[in-house]
Amino acid sequence: MWSQTITPTSRQLTVEIPDAFLNQPVEVVLIPTHLSDDIETRRKQIDAFFDQFQADVSLLRYSRDELYER
Repeated sequence: MWSQTITPTSRQLTVEIPDAFLNQPVEVVLIPTHLSDDIETRRKQIDAFFDQFQADVSLLRYSRDELYER
């Protein structure tokens, strides 16, 4: 895992990644960092941020058979 905090100066962002990440799938997550330096407080702030994006998945069903058909 790799983490870096930056302050963008435009809407486009270029990130230099470690050599170990080359030719590997990576996931990029952008989180506003008006967050505390205290790890527990930061976790609470991140949870509060993502709470606004929750979806109701109670009606979704997982079928293993359907997975193997593809």
